[in-house]
Amino acid sequence: MKLWESAESSLDRRAERFTAAADLQLDRALVRYDILGSLAHVLMLKAVGLLTPEECSQLEGALSELLQTGLSFSAGDEDVHTAVENALTRKLGPLGEKLHTGRSRNDQVLVDTRLYSKDALLEIITRLLSLARQFEAFARRHERVLMPGYTHTRRAMPSSVGLWAASYAEALLDHLQIIEAAYRLSDQSPLGAAAGYGVPLPLDRELTAKLLGFRRVQRNALWAISSRGVIEFTVVAALSALMISLSRLAEDLIWFSSAEFGFFVLPQDFLTGSSLMPQKRNPDVAELVRGRSAEVLARLVQLALTVKNLPCGYHRDSQETKGALMSALTTSEEVLAALGPLIEGLQVNEERLKQALSPQIFATDELCAQVKRGVPFRQAYRQVHQNLGELQRKEPEEVLRARTALGSPGNLGLGELQQTLDEEMRKWNEERERFDRTLEKLWKQHRGLKSPR
Repeated sequence: MKLWESAESSLDRRAERFTAAADLQLDRALVRYDILGSLAHVLMLKAVGLLTPEECSQLEGALSELLQTGLSFSAGDEDVHTAVENALTRKLGPLGEKLHTGRSRNDQVLVDTRLYSKDALLEIITRLLSLARQFEAFARRHERVLMPGYTHTRRAMPSSVGLWAASYAEALLDHLQIIEAAYRLSDQSPLGAAAGYGVPLPLDRELTAKLLGFRRVQRNALWAISSRGVIEFTVVAALSALMISLSRLAEDLIWFSSAEFGFFVLPQDFLTGSSLMPQKRNPDVAELVRGRSAEVLARLVQLALTVKNLPCGYHRDSQETKGALMSALTTSEEVLAALGPLIEGLQVNEERLKQALSPQIFATDELCAQVKRGVPFRQAYRQVHQNLGELQRKEPEEVLRARTALGSPGNLGLGELQQTLDEEMRKWNEERERFDRTLEKLWKQHRGLKSPR
């Protein structure tokens, strides 16, 4: 029987199945974070005098052991929070029931999902920066290789493979800034907010935030609880923006590696075959990147529609935000993981690129050459247009020398790009180490146990 149930008033099991939904299954991914949150809470309860040192030691030991051995869910467990408390009560008797002192499942699930989000976002950021580094290296290798640039899906002006690759490195760095904002919002501790109105106990919220590695306390208790779904939406919005760019990248890879273009060659071990057509090799990985990006965007819409009409405080609808958040984080990491080896094995067909650079693609080059000689722009435009058949191909070095503005094919700014990547990789490696070190210190302090990660 649940804490809030009684013999006179118990929940119909059909209602229980509906309200639990997929919550218990999702909570299996939150066990580590829930136990760590409980460890911080226990240490805080001792610090403010609500647990004796002996009680704290027993609870701390049981939680550390549970983290090491794993948690089993039973039919009577409503969620991961109840499962942890029940496990401690079976081991420690009435002392286990003190674990919930000063807490609500509202602030518990928030601390779990915030830690989960931080951990997952750090992994996503690591993969994002690794992919950006691959694009930067690809741009360096092919900096002087011309390719057609397109507008309206028609050949427009000379571009370069370096410009194409560096554009995705720069895009990923821009997306990193958006993801960082979402990460900082997740880096707030809700513990102590309880059900949104605090509790009449001398809880030390700053201490639990410090123990769990949060940069600050989410001050207002009501907003801490009401922000559930809103901060999740912000995280998924940042991931959705990233997925839009990665989907466009997948589209580039699919088309530019097709027989009709032949500019790029995808790694053979990342192509699938046909059950009917022996000659076929298909870009399924890139196509599924394009497809799975839609899953993340769908989660964003789900989150928006779930929370947009909720008044302040907690409402059971908020339960539905957990699965949407976790799905978007998992899918985003999988997409980045799939793209890494695809870009690593990508090859360039320079001969096909050269063939695609038809004389007319150099029309703007000829127009600008006349402008440099003093011909008015509109007059030069008309003259080039009237003599398109007389245009000649230009040599790559001539084309690149004429494009000196920062970010143009002849001046990609790869030195600055590399420096930015170095700085961001250093910063986020330090953040990853800080996150892992803080949580590891919390649970194995004075116990000499091996990390469960």
